[in-house]
Amino acid sequence: MSLFEQWICNEVTASWRRTRQPVRTRVLADLTGKHDRTVRYVLVRLESRGVIERRGQRGGWMPVRSVFGQGG
Repeated sequence: MSLFEQWICNEVTASWRRTRQPVRTRVLADLTGKHDRTVRYVLVRLESRGVIERRGQRGGWMPVRSVFGQGG
């Protein structure tokens, strides 16, 4: 997993823990300064690996239950 993918995964998990709400792609794109398409591409790759999951078509992203149940 690349450094950027790890950062995205950590941000999704941290946001979930703070708000208990899925995080939107645009929010992550604003945090990174990258285009939202680039961030979405990374999010889809992480989803295919089973690390995060999408909540509906426009609902945002959240960690998979086994990921946010861990201590890290």
